[in-house]
Amino acid sequence: MKTSLVKSVPAGDFAEISVLIRGWETRVHTLISQNQPIKFDMYPQPAIPLEIQNRLIQQGYYDLVPENDRWQHFLIPEPPASRQH
Repeated sequence: MKTSLVKSVPAGDFAEISVLIRGWETRVHTLISQNQPIKFDMYPQPAIPLEIQNRLIQQGYYDLVPENDRWQHFLIPEPPASRQH
């Protein structure tokens, strides 16, 4: 998955997920399968779990991380026309 540091929060309508909320894993998988943009609050996880990273890669997501808040991940699906297989 492509990850980029950005200076500001990307614009758009993001489904918000926090690892502190019970059932977050199921919600993330559902949003990925629906190809939805996701604002993912990772605190206190050190990284996105490998299983979820693999799903994001398969679905063509990229990750934007604000420079001033590395706990926030804005997971954005690539438009289908730009995906390379």
